[in-house]
Amino acid sequence: MIVVDGESMLPLLRSGDRVLIDPNAVVGIGDIVVAKHPFKKSVRLIKRVTAIDANANYILTGDNPSESSDSRSLGSFPASEIVGKVVSKTN
Repeated sequence: MIVVDGESMLPLLRSGDRVLIDPNAVVGIGDIVVAKHPFKKSVRLIKRVTAIDANANYILTGDNPSESSDSRSLGSFPASEIVGKVVSKTN
């Protein structure tokens, strides 16, 4: 279980919501995933998969772009950096 911290996925996910992830789930466009931050290894990001490029790297963006650090500034994420797919949430 991971606790959401921040407003990058508003209105779907709010700070304090808890999400359950499946590390073995197949990830596709439109799914919400947890990924390792590329520069801060102790930080996890919760973002939506908006594209998968030719190198099987994932383009991840927040639903609330003005509050999101995502692929627009961090670049694409290799599959090895995807921790799991969000499969449920609780408030």
